Amino acid sequence: MRTRRWMTGLLWAAMGLLCGFAQSPIDKPQLVSTEWLAQRLEHSNLRILDARGALPAYLQEHLPNAIFLNTETLRVSRGGIPGQMLSPDRLAEIFGAIGVGADHEVVVYSSSEDAFSAATYTALALIAIGHTRVAVLDGGFEKWKAENRPLTNKIPTFEVQTLPARPDPQVFRTLEWLQQHLESPEPIQLLDARAPQQYQAGHIPTAQNLFLREMLRTEGALSVWRSPDEIRALLQERGVDTQRPIVTYCNSGREASQLWFTLRYVLGIPVQTYDGSWVEWRAKNMPIEP
Repeated sequence: MRTRRWMTGLLWAAMGLLCGFAQSPIDKPQLVSTEWLAQRLEHSNLRILDARGALPAYLQEHLPNAIFLNTETLRVSRGGIPGQMLSPDRLAEIFGAIGVGADHEVVVYSSSEDAFSAATYTALALIAIGHTRVAVLDGGFEKWKAENRPLTNKIPTFEVQTLPARPDPQVFRTLEWLQQHLESPEPIQLLDARAPQQYQAGHIPTAQNLFLREMLRTEGALSVWRSPDEIRALLQERGVDTQRPIVTYCNSGREASQLWFTLRYVLGIPVQTYDGSWVEWRAKNMPIEP
């Protein structure tokens, strides 16, 4: 009898370990699946951010306990140049106000309509202030809904949190930094995440076009991220040297965040992003290539 009880206890312990592994917490920036999120919906330590941007759509239906956050809340015009990310202290204040604390895990989702760039931009803002317990939902709202997973129109409320800002200096590159390194003996690689038509109309000198939607593939009517091997093959095809410094940019930083997140956290490549992007470059009358 004692042996049977011991074996039963051991079996339950093993199952607990397996369940814990299947529902492992977010300890670094990453993509997560709809299945993973469905298993953790009720965790009190989880915060879900709806970054789709359209308040009417959010009010109609959203993921359970999801908090609405438009990415424009995270940006401001600075020196007359629009679309610049807020200061770290201000970002921390905004995330704290909606209930994100230092110990919370955060999952952000948006839509395939924006190639999930609103979700990655929100994740970028959190990572930039040192909150790395953040994930982006692969397939976004559309995949969740297509799988008939729960939706609601109830608006959650959370207590205001104090979120410390610990800026990561390795996230962003400035215009001044780009000027210095574009003319260095070993120049950086600039990747332009905009659509080919925009790139061909004018881009920062030496930049290569790597459209953010090329990071995705279709599953029927849905969009999801390509596999790491598929993305590596694409980079090789385009001649991108992953051993050299890489900086992403777009029009105003949001689309570039998707390319940055993909390279950094799907592939594990050290990469930075130029938040000022094309808007700042043009406003400062910097040289361009057709």
